[in-house]
Amino acid sequence: MSLGRIIDRVERHERRVTLQSPPSRAVVSAVRRTFGPQGVSVDVEDGADRPSALVRDGGDVVTAVPLGDDAASFEAATEALTDALSTLDRTTFVSYDLSGMFATTREIEDRAWRVGSGRLRAGFQRVGALAEQAAVYAQLSTALDVHAYAVPDGSPPDMGETVVHLEPAPEIERSWFVVYDGDGRAAHKCALVAEERGPRRFSGFLTYAPSLVDEVDDYIAATY
Repeated sequence: MSLGRIIDRVERHERRVTLQSPPSRAVVSAVRRTFGPQGVSVDVEDGADRPSALVRDGGDVVTAVPLGDDAASFEAATEALTDALSTLDRTTFVSYDLSGMFATTREIEDRAWRVGSGRLRAGFQRVGALAEQAAVYAQLSTALDVHAYAVPDGSPPDMGETVVHLEPAPEIERSWFVVYDGDGRAAHKCALVAEERGPRRFSGFLTYAPSLVDEVDDYIAATY
């Protein structure tokens, strides 16, 4: 088990809509505009007997929806696709630059702060990054059980009640993660887990699926 293996598994099980012999390019564009921002990949396959949209969870087909080229048909198909996708866990594979990682990290930190209880784990890669976020995490630690992780390439700053884990592990150096356990409440659990795969370019996932959040949280606790 490793964070990288968890990321690879999530990547293989990406939510996907496959448009089979779509009636027009306009329909393809409309489906991508509707579901792309939700982290759903949309691809096209030709040669089907009739136009349809397949909802896939990884390699498994969850449902098939007929596709038409008029507004009423498209509205019905969109509603059916939305219903089918909502039954899958809310896990999105992401590829972010530094600003995207910071923005998503802040969303999770803000959620944890609003709930006001529970445990937050954050991987900072290197000690230098701890210094940049010391004030934020000192404040978070007044309400939360906060744990920060980094490779020991310097002296950690004062981060209030935050428990700092200095770990000389390659996985910690290449990983950026923020995991909030929701204080045990499924509706509040969330996590961002990513690897640096290029200079300040990160690939990984954002999830609100309680079981996946628990898996990552348990792995980090047991390993570090």
